[in-house]
This record gives sequence, C-alpha cells and structure tokens, in this order.
Amino acid sequence: MSLTKEKTILKLKEISEKYDIPVNRLTSLIRQGKLKAVKSGKEYVVTLTEIHRYLGIETTSESLERELYIKELENKIKNYEIQMNAIKNCVTMIDNVVECNI
Repeated sequence: MSLTKEKTILKLKEISEKYDIPVNRLTSLIRQGKLKAVKSGKEYVVTLTEIHRYLGIETTSESLERELYIKELENKIKNYEIQMNAIKNCVTMIDNVVECNI
C-alpha cells in the first residue's frame, strides 16, 4: 500500500479484509465494470479513491461541508419540532381552561 490517499493501491485481499467484502464479489464487480482495477501480475489492484467511489464514501472538503450543513438543518428541525409540541400543549391547556369556564 502506498502513502498518499489519492495514490493508495490495495490488493483485493486487503480490500476484502478492510471492508468485509468477499474477494470473489470484488472480482465480479471488476469484471462487470462496476469497480475499476488494474491487473498487476496475477492479481487485481484498486485505488483507495476508486473503492471509496464504489462504496459511496466521500471524503472531500466539499462533502464534509455538506454533511455539516445537513446536521445543522437536522438540529434546527428538531428544535422546531420541540417548539411546535410546546405550542400544541399550550393550545390544549387554553382549550381546557376555556371549556371549564363555559
């Protein structure tokens, strides 16, 4: 395995162990063209970038910013849900008070 992420190259056995994907499944994906690989001697090798692409793992700063933004929006939604529930409870209490006074 080489040093930089962009140029990191793994053998199928290494990928299998690291990502828990059977070697025969990886070979099948390569033959189907779903996973790009190069034959080195008798073995296929795959770049780490290609493995991440296939698995849908993004590690660019843009994807990290997007994930942070999504988390921020999820937190805002949770806060709004809490506020809405509080308002609903207040309306229910007001309704109960009004009904008692009638």
